[in-house]
Amino acid sequence: MRVAALQRMFGWLIGGSPAGLIARVAIAIALALTAVPASAAETPNFKFAPGSKMLVEADQLVYDYDHNTVSAVGNVKIYYSGYTLEAERVTYNKPSRRLVASGNVKLTDPTGLATYAQQLDLTDDFSDGFVDSLRVETPDKTRFAAARAERSNGEVTTFDHGVYTACEPCKDHPEKPPLWQINAQKIVHNQKTKTVYFQNASFEFMGVPIAYVPYFSAADPSVKRKSGFLVPVWGYTQATGWSVTTPYFLALAPSYDLTLSPTYYTNQGVMGQVEWRHRLSNGQYTVKVAGISQNNPDDFVSGNYGLPADRSFRGGIRTTGEFSINSRWTFGWDGTLSTDRLFTRNYSVLNSDTAVTTSQVHLTGIGDTSYFDIRAMHFQVLTDEAAATAAYPDQYDQARQGDALPVVDYNRVLDDPVFGGQYTVSANFTNVTRSKTDNFFVDSNGDGIPDTYYHGVAGDFARYSAQVDWEKKIIGPFGQVFTPFAYLRGDAFSINPTDHSTPLTDQTTAFRGMPAAGIEWSLPVLATVGQSTHVFEPMAQIIVRPNETMAGQLPNEDAQSLVWDDSLLFAKDKFSGYDRLEGGTRLNAGIHYLGTFSNGMSIDGVFGQSYQLAGANPFASADLADTGKFSGLETDASDYVGRIALDTGLGPRIAAHGRFDEKTFDLNRAQIEATNVIGPLTASASYIYLRSDPNAGIDTESSAASAAASINFIENWRLFGTVSYDLTKNALASDSLGLAFDNSCLTLALAYSEVRDSYSDIPNSRQVTFRLMMRTLGETSGSASLGPSGGS
Repeated sequence: MRVAALQRMFGWLIGGSPAGLIARVAIAIALALTAVPASAAETPNFKFAPGSKMLVEADQLVYDYDHNTVSAVGNVKIYYSGYTLEAERVTYNKPSRRLVASGNVKLTDPTGLATYAQQLDLTDDFSDGFVDSLRVETPDKTRFAAARAERSNGEVTTFDHGVYTACEPCKDHPEKPPLWQINAQKIVHNQKTKTVYFQNASFEFMGVPIAYVPYFSAADPSVKRKSGFLVPVWGYTQATGWSVTTPYFLALAPSYDLTLSPTYYTNQGVMGQVEWRHRLSNGQYTVKVAGISQNNPDDFVSGNYGLPADRSFRGGIRTTGEFSINSRWTFGWDGTLSTDRLFTRNYSVLNSDTAVTTSQVHLTGIGDTSYFDIRAMHFQVLTDEAAATAAYPDQYDQARQGDALPVVDYNRVLDDPVFGGQYTVSANFTNVTRSKTDNFFVDSNGDGIPDTYYHGVAGDFARYSAQVDWEKKIIGPFGQVFTPFAYLRGDAFSINPTDHSTPLTDQTTAFRGMPAAGIEWSLPVLATVGQSTHVFEPMAQIIVRPNETMAGQLPNEDAQSLVWDDSLLFAKDKFSGYDRLEGGTRLNAGIHYLGTFSNGMSIDGVFGQSYQLAGANPFASADLADTGKFSGLETDASDYVGRIALDTGLGPRIAAHGRFDEKTFDLNRAQIEATNVIGPLTASASYIYLRSDPNAGIDTESSAASAAASINFIENWRLFGTVSYDLTKNALASDSLGLAFDNSCLTLALAYSEVRDSYSDIPNSRQVTFRLMMRTLGETSGSASLGPSGGS
């Protein structure tokens, strides 16, 4: 039965409104629950609206005038301002001024947080009280239980024999202990300091204690950021020895903080690390500083590696920033400066780079149909010069590395069509400077005498390029697609070399232009066979333009990479950068096929060839970096290129790319990639083959294969690994193997990896890594690098 009169009776007994009573009950229990270290989310500050309606339901109402109590008995439910209190009995004792709810007590707050108890006993001002057999379940699936909880002074709650976990109970066997839990003899929550203290706590895994901590503390869930120690991180390398990092976080203000991370190394001493973070209204920036006075610098140079590390003090600084100037423009930076090139790599601090650290500053603007970016970049080589090969002894010489000061890119597509087509404007400015010529040698003529080529020349070089493009798509008779296009490109060079022994032009300024016009044609033909569809699309593209001027006499910094494959078949300019441009009249032709089947399978393929019809072939022309000469495009009729990709629709996918000799159809280059997701297995594999070409410096054919796989062999457990194999040398290049456990409350991973000597600048590079993450509590990790110079 509904007992609305209970509201009046409670009000009469306690001398106040029943709404105030329930409000205080709800607030008190909610405050008590803030002792649960269940979430980093802030506990909401609920406010009860004046005049809120309260509803009380119970089977019966019992008045005891002798003892001056009133009780609601049987299936009691009290609803007020989003809170629901359920119990078998709720009794108020006026002489003792205590309220007791007993029998399967459950309180649900407006967020969905549910509190369970067998008995709740509080004073009417809720400053003191206790709860028996408390159990709490939060909306984010964290749980807390205690045999007894007692509240005193209105701000300190003590839980006896408390247990906390973020793991859900087993659905089939809820009586089993959770995957992990913290079992503490006493848990004390101080609401004034917003801190939870655990005394005599043990970490249990599947009910088995695995670690004991006499005392530790954590911020309560109402605090997003709080000063204190973070989870330690451990590591090991042969040069540094064992290490442990104990970060201390200082929450100085809501918008900025400081983290102190001293690290002790058994071989090298103590490193100090400081990180400052500051968030402003329009962005944020960070500053990291690290430094150490090494006890044993010689430990880094055993094995002829790490020579720059042979010094007492080593350190560095890194700063990053990203700011929004307005809705379209951003400004940012990322810069690292260190005492030597190997510091960040040896100690794995400031950044995670292992080959090159890029420091840069940029200004970027993005419009609806436009893009602008200007940035300056410095590249710091992180490999010791002693690791260079005999054939390329200056490979890691920092002086050979160029700096871009600056690079500017601009692109805009006009909103309104021009002659019915799309009009695009693009521009680029690049200024590169280096102090030493970066040369290499290739026997490109097959006469046994190496020729000299250049990745870069010492000096200062600048280039400004501007290009306008126009194209229009037209649908013709029988479904033919015609796309006429045209572009005009202009380049201006400033050339100031300090090394005059190269083939660069003697001119300090040079100009180059390239007008072009062409048309692209295709005829998609659709055929239906049963429940499958097939599209056959012959395609052709012709481009008319003059020859490239001054080929081999101008710097080539950004167009040194050229891989002739199906992705470049219909590219209007096949060079990868602005420093080279394609000239002469060229025809690109091929056929595209796409088949789809009723079972979800699809096949996609393309095959074609490129022809130099008139003018000088730019890929056979001289080039400072030897680009294009052995690409498969250097002959009037190029090598054939093709691709075929199969998607089974069931998980497995495979794609094969190939380049075939234009005369003999011999395979010159091949690449195969496969992925598979079937049930518990996720796998990928790749294979690459490159035919021998003595003129290109490739004396023997080369091939390599790699694979990666992960399999869930038991619920939540997975085994993963990778392998790379050099088929040419019949040697294992690298491998890794790991075991991991993943579920909603715990991530645990242990892995081992190794890179063989011939494939790394660090001899005998081996590493063991460990990671443990417990939801809501934090994450710890560790690594042991077994290579001689560490930090690899």
